[in-house]
Amino acid sequence: MKALSAVLLVGLAMCRGAQAQEWHTYTYPGPGFAIQFPAAPNVQTGKLKNSLGLTLPVTRYIVRQDGVEYTLSVVDYSSTNSDALSTIAETARSFSAKGKVEGNIGARVNGNVGRRMTITEGDASRSDIAIFFVDKHLYTAVGRALPPHAMDRSADTARFEESLQFLDEDTGLRALFGGGSRARSNAAATPPGSSSITGPNAARGSSGGSAEEHSETSANQRADAACAGKSPGDVVQLDTPTGPVPAICTLTARPIARH
Repeated sequence: MKALSAVLLVGLAMCRGAQAQEWHTYTYPGPGFAIQFPAAPNVQTGKLKNSLGLTLPVTRYIVRQDGVEYTLSVVDYSSTNSDALSTIAETARSFSAKGKVEGNIGARVNGNVGRRMTITEGDASRSDIAIFFVDKHLYTAVGRALPPHAMDRSADTARFEESLQFLDEDTGLRALFGGGSRARSNAAATPPGSSSITGPNAARGSSGGSAEEHSETSANQRADAACAGKSPGDVVQLDTPTGPVPAICTLTARPIARH
């Protein structure tokens, strides 16, 4: 019991630190995504004319705080014949034209291919950008830090764009852990929008347990390792049998195994 109490006290301290930062995961089942913001976003709808002259519906989720603009834009391409490869490439070119490209790499979120970019504009602002095209919708997450201290906020802008996840109609998260199914274990790292169930049987880990129990203990150990030194809400890469996947650290309480 003392060991469990110590774990909970540490966890409570971590929670207070996370609350001070005010970052939360916001889930939107309609447009099919989840993302972290440091405050509740303002939602705006309108029309957007892209570089090809097409006028398309767009919804923007915006937070402006402490010299940073956090914007997630969802453009509806369902009325067009646009494909993911060309749309992502054209969007990346549009961002590249705004300033100096510091980084431009391929990315994958929940099995969906996209791009991540870092751009410094002429006014010394700095943007971390994620671009994805999923189910005929273009998602762009842009964390733009304004001068004069743009570099000082790079951790926040990167956290924002890296936290983007895509939802599945049935499971809530599109193939986050492979095969379209969620993790069964009570890991300390869980998908955004999910909850972890704690209790005396959360992870037994005894030498005489079943194969499923051993698997669950192993998953807990991987999650604990990924979230070591992190706070609840932090995005990490979790090692799984099917490869590394993005996950979010959450507070859990598990009894220490008896030997």
